[in-house]
Amino acid sequence: MTVKEFDRPYPADRSVLGDRGARSLLPVQALHSAGEALFALSLVGSLFFNVSVDAARPRILFYLVLTMAPFAVLAPLIGPVIDRLRGGHRAVLLLSLGLRAVVALLLASQLKTLLLYPEAFVIVVAAKVYVVGRNSLVPSLVGDRDHLVVVNSRLARTGAASGVVAVLLGLAVLSVADASWLLRVGAMFYALGAISALRIPGDQIETKTPPIVESTEMHGPGIQSATIGMAGLRMATGFVIFHVGFALKTSGQPAWIVAGIAATGAVGGFAGTFVAPWLHRRWHEQQVLTASLILPAVLAALAALRFHSSTAIALAASLGLAGSIGRRAFDSVIQTEAPHARRGRAYAGLETRLEIAWVIGSLVAVLARLPNWLGLAILTASLGALSLNRIFAAAAAARVGTVAGATTLPLRLMATAETLAARGDRQQAMLVALSAAEAAAVVGTVAPERLVELQQRSRDAVFGDDPSDAKAVLRLAHNLVAESSERTAR
Repeated sequence: MTVKEFDRPYPADRSVLGDRGARSLLPVQALHSAGEALFALSLVGSLFFNVSVDAARPRILFYLVLTMAPFAVLAPLIGPVIDRLRGGHRAVLLLSLGLRAVVALLLASQLKTLLLYPEAFVIVVAAKVYVVGRNSLVPSLVGDRDHLVVVNSRLARTGAASGVVAVLLGLAVLSVADASWLLRVGAMFYALGAISALRIPGDQIETKTPPIVESTEMHGPGIQSATIGMAGLRMATGFVIFHVGFALKTSGQPAWIVAGIAATGAVGGFAGTFVAPWLHRRWHEQQVLTASLILPAVLAALAALRFHSSTAIALAASLGLAGSIGRRAFDSVIQTEAPHARRGRAYAGLETRLEIAWVIGSLVAVLARLPNWLGLAILTASLGALSLNRIFAAAAAARVGTVAGATTLPLRLMATAETLAARGDRQQAMLVALSAAEAAAVVGTVAPERLVELQQRSRDAVFGDDPSDAKAVLRLAHNLVAESSERTAR
């Protein structure tokens, strides 16, 4: 590689999304978001704006339960199914959109019956499945992992713009018809999205990765830190939505101000899809996540000192911006640092944690009924403490970064060795397995006598004709690397 090639400029969205079919996701994402916007608009009613604060609280609690319920199904059941589905994650997107098209049509004629709740639940579950499937599919469509933030940002931007257009269309429909027609138009968008999903290149789901490799990647310090940071942002968002909303409604502010604050948060989220790639050119994903926590902490402090509609709008905009930027960085961390994980199950588990964080933040605001200044002061302190913890943790990680890299390498080498053995290349598999054990010994967690034994047995097996000798060497190397990884993790 020449110096000129190495110093090439950071790629533009257009060139990156042409990489291995990532561009084919754009129309699917747009149609999915349009259908979701119309579905949400069709269900908007007397949940909040048309009743008193006290009457709204039990309805909001029911809404939070309904929001959380799909993840009880998603994490333990749907995640593994996504990873085993014939046709890969592309088939997940197609089935999710197709199912929602059918159920939305059924729901259009049953909005005023008890079937509303189970059918709406099916649509919500299918939408979460789509999100998991899309996030799982993106890494297989992007050749260069450094481009993931750009791709994720462009997808989010496309979805946000499509959602805004769909809401405007929905308002026009409501001026001449009822909510059932919103669902019919939404079903059309879902169906078109399912057809568009057929154009996405197929992906091959890796199912032979040793469990210890997947477990080590998903429980690595980078992913754990990113999950905690993103969960903090989600919890703050849930808290602010209801804390600020109740505060403004109690003070007698008109409904359009509350709606304007929600719209400002959406605008901030849209802006974040442009800012995230710009930040990624200058900072690492973990640094971007930390900055995403600091920004709303500062605005929450200002709102706590002087709370009125303008500071509430600024806080909502900062949370929308920070949440969008943080999500792009979070997705990039997971897609980069866990390449061997069964992505359907992994993302289902992560989405569940993030949704739980959002619900917890919302429940605190709904149940605690804290004074305005106190709630925002607690929010400031929480986000500030989390930001400081991430800064100190990043400094500590930098000091031990070489050890962490040396810990991951043996696992990946061992995965390669087992793949070679499955193909019948026993000699190459033994050599790679021996390299994995020697790499584990660099960290100092493999007994020297056991490494010497492995080296001797591998030499005997390479020049011997007995296949059982090769299997024994691979088994011994696997045990050494697994034990080394477990000791290092402890």
